Amino acid sequence: MSRSSRRFRLEQVLRVRHLQRDIAAAAAGAAASRAVAARGAAESLLEEAATQSFADHGDANTFAAVVAARSASSSRYSEALAVVEEAEAASRAAQADWAHAQGRAKGLDRLAERHRAALVTADLKADQAVLDEAAGRARGRTAGIEGPAALDGSGAGSEGLDLDGGSDA
Repeated sequence: MSRSSRRFRLEQVLRVRHLQRDIAAAAAGAAASRAVAARGAAESLLEEAATQSFADHGDANTFAAVVAARSASSSRYSEALAVVEEAEAASRAAQADWAHAQGRAKGLDRLAERHRAALVTADLKADQAVLDEAAGRARGRTAGIEGPAALDGSGAGSEGLDLDGGSDA
């Protein structure tokens, strides 16, 4: 088999698919990381809002300031929840893209594996043909040198054989 016919023809495509899979995996990881960070930020805002109290602050202006601060914290928390939802949706989309890229690469991986298996099979067949040929030659040399009479162990050799077609009488 020639060198070029032994190469997997879709090798470059397989490399591209592996690269696409790796890029999609990195994007999925980054999106998941952003979702975790957004969730952490939202939880932090919720804890901050929970620490604000309506304890007796004295006058009405102070009370109004505390109410305004709580309202602002509530708005920031609502916005943070929206960011969390967007980040989680982006993470799910990135995971889906990664799964799709992985599936595309896996199909070509199977083809490449079949190609490698076919090459191994062809190599084994070629090796077996060489061994069969060598064994056949060795058998022919052995039979030609010793002859069939030597194989029966009688020691008669070729005395009883008429090699020139004439009679012994």
